[in-house]
Amino acid sequence: MQQLLSESGIDAITKIRRETIERWIAGEVQQKKRSPRTINSYIVSIKSFVSYLAAIDILPSNPLKQIRKLNEAVDQRKKRRALTADEVKRLLEVAATGNCRKPKKQKEQVLTYRLLIGTGLRSTELSLLTPNQINFDKNRLTIEAAKTKNKKADVLPIRPDLVQAVKEWVQEHEIKPNERIFGFDSDSIRRSFYRDLRLAGIERVGDDGRSVDVHSLRKTFGTMLAAAGVPLTTVQRLMRHSTPLLTAKLYIDVEGVDMMDALGKMPVF
Repeated sequence: MQQLLSESGIDAITKIRRETIERWIAGEVQQKKRSPRTINSYIVSIKSFVSYLAAIDILPSNPLKQIRKLNEAVDQRKKRRALTADEVKRLLEVAATGNCRKPKKQKEQVLTYRLLIGTGLRSTELSLLTPNQINFDKNRLTIEAAKTKNKKADVLPIRPDLVQAVKEWVQEHEIKPNERIFGFDSDSIRRSFYRDLRLAGIERVGDDGRSVDVHSLRKTFGTMLAAAGVPLTTVQRLMRHSTPLLTAKLYIDVEGVDMMDALGKMPVF
């Protein structure tokens, strides 16, 4: 917040004006120095501060009351794409046969990819996963609030084959209930992923400008569910999004062939 005030030229509380803050927001959007999410964090911070000042009568009123946050879904800096079924197959194959890895590392990498694609978990959430979050009998996965992006707990189903694979990994390596199942972090999985993309012959950035990164595996999860005919609201629930609009707009790829296939299901009249 201090940075926002400094960049806006505000050196006293009494100089805080809606117009000044909106001018700063407009400049940030135009220059694209910060992401909409980061800009929104500044907005929330300054609005909370000014609201407090008004509540204790340091300011006669809240001049920022009408300022609204940016729509993060509209201004998406990075355009990701989902992997195709063939690309997923190739990715898993190179992860399992990469000659630069020890057998244990190969198995861990394959299982990591399978879980990211089969659950829609974020890589950070998976890296913090412990055995006591999984109900191995009921095929349920508990997402702890402290380990999620939105800080909300949830319970999700997980495919039996993935549950069995995790169970075998935990037993084989004698992982305790509260210990992390996997040993990767954000940097190591990113390096491994880009290496595997190269070995699998998958371009990181396509001719259309869309890119493939670790988070693309989450988008692959949503896209494959949609392609299988799963209702959008169910996909939203499985991905733990706040609205179906976010799911549809950012996490489901609809290709031209899919749309043509959809038209082909209409009756001819």
